[in-house]
Parts: sequence; C-alpha cells; structure tokens
Amino acid sequence: MKLDDRVIEGLAAMVSGNHKDFPYRKGWEIGKFFSNCGFSFQSDNSSREPWTQKCLAKINLGPSSSADLPSDGLVRVITELLDAVDFDRHNDRIDGSMTYTEDPNLYPEIALAAFNKLFARHGLLAYFDPSGRCHIRNTGTGYSSASSPQQPRPLSKEEIEQREKLEEFLDRASEDEFTERVLVPLFQRLGFHRVSAAGHKEKTLEFGKDLWMKYQLPTGHWIYFCAQVKKDKIDSAGSSGSDNVSTVLTQARMAIDHPIFDPDTNREMLLDHIFIISAGEITRAAKAWIAGKLDKEQRRHFIFMDRSELLDHSARILLDLRIDPLLAPIDGSEIPF
Repeated sequence: MKLDDRVIEGLAAMVSGNHKDFPYRKGWEIGKFFSNCGFSFQSDNSSREPWTQKCLAKINLGPSSSADLPSDGLVRVITELLDAVDFDRHNDRIDGSMTYTEDPNLYPEIALAAFNKLFARHGLLAYFDPSGRCHIRNTGTGYSSASSPQQPRPLSKEEIEQREKLEEFLDRASEDEFTERVLVPLFQRLGFHRVSAAGHKEKTLEFGKDLWMKYQLPTGHWIYFCAQVKKDKIDSAGSSGSDNVSTVLTQARMAIDHPIFDPDTNREMLLDHIFIISAGEITRAAKAWIAGKLDKEQRRHFIFMDRSELLDHSARILLDLRIDPLLAPIDGSEIPF
C-alpha cells in the first residue's frame, strides 16, 4: 500500500515535531530517528519538515510484506514515532520553573488519536499492544503488522552494544540462567503466551522440554511450541554428554511424544513445533545428522536457532533488557576463617 502525498506530509510534521502532539526534533535528532529505523539519510540542508517529507516519500516507495499495509520501512517509522520513550524524554526536559497556560506534557495516547485521524483515509489504525509497542492494522482486512515477519536490518550502535553484553553474559551464564533471563523475555516480546521455563529441578518431569509456550494465530487458533536448550556447542563429531547431537535428538523426540498441560484450557496438548536452541554453535553436520534421522513428517516440527541468530534477535528485541553481572564464584582460599 502506498500512502498519498497528504498523509506523507502530515506524517512528516509528526516526525519533525511540528505537530503539537508530538515531541519536537532538531535536525540531527531527525537523522538519529531515521537511523533507529534502519535508514542512513544525509541532510540536504533544507528545512527540517521538507527534508523529513522527502525521506518519508522515498521510504513510501519501498517493498511491503503485505499489500494491506504501508511499506515495511514506514511500519518501522510508525513504530518508532509512537515509542513512549521519546514522549517521556520530552516531558523530562520540561522546565518546571516556567508557568504554562496549558499542560506542556505530551502523551502517547493523544498522539495515537491524532495519528489515527490522519491515517483513517487509508483504512489504517495504529494501536498499542500490552507491552506498549505500537502496531498498525488494516481495518478492512484486519491484517496487523504484529503478524508480519521480523525484517532483517543492520544493527544500530545501541543494538551492537547490547549484543556484546548479551554475548558476554552467554559465556558465563548457566543453562537455567540463559533460559530464564534471555529466552523467556525474548519469546514473550515476540508475541508468545504462557512462556514457561521447566528448569532442571525435576528432570524426570521435563521430558525434553526446557521451555514451552503457545502462539495465537490471526484466526484465533493456538499452536504449541517447546524448546530444547543447550548452553554449549552442538556437534556430531563424536562428542559426549548432554550436548551430543544424539542426546539432543532423543530428548527432542521425547518432547514431541509427550503432551503438555495447558492450564488455560485444562487439557493436555500435543506440541506442533520444537526449537533446538544453543548458546553456542549448532554445526551444519549436526543439523544434517538430525535431519537424516527424521522422516519428512517429523522434520517439519524442528526449528534450529544458534548463538549468532539468537544474539541478532535479542539485540533488537531486548534492547532495554538489563543483564546484571553474574556473581563470581567465591575462592575458598580467600575466606579468613
């Protein structure tokens, strides 16, 4: 869907902050805004709003994952535009010593209403999900950007820094810490429900499921997932222990064969898919070995996610996640008693 010039003009006023319900942005702040959306536009020394409109017009011509929504780039712009962090930052900068005839604070809910009034001509409606993230929906077909696949893009400077912190954390974390402090919030923000970590206290009841969750399709139906989580490299080169590829396959088959209990429906449900997740590398030989041991029906259940893919997703989606330093083990020789 391509937006008309009038909507692009109104959107430019919102991005630049010339609209009364949106935070004001200086020229360099507009450049940073587009950078956060994955674009590297260089200013042509024109005024703020006209330059912003030119950039948005270019983004409007980009590809779209759905004919019911604007280009993927504009969807990212809209999500960034209605991020509550920018409104909070604006409100924090207000000088408390000054006297205002009206409330000087800006509120995302009021900005959302102004945005929806502008975009109603295209049958588009923006809304906030329970986590506060903005999505856009086509009111005619009901298709939402929340259902669109995540589009790969270069990591921003802040995301690269977060990726490095996550990588350092994975080097030191145990399997349970990796699951509970990274995977659980990651899948929650991806839209999964009932994300539950099994832990390793009751291994006999785990049945190969370190994590289970469910996802609601746009039709309202539910599909069920579990994850087999490993801290170290998964290889087929004759290694032993819990990270041996044959052990992973045995545990994965056990997970598929044993149903999970969904407390929301009070029923046992069979799994639809299983993630094989490693904080290290999953070698191509290991993937090929597992695929060779499965028939076509079984193979469709398995999804692999190794360290590199996991870090890229987590750096973008968990940008604000605090990874507190893990406590270092105590050296007994330094205890004075």
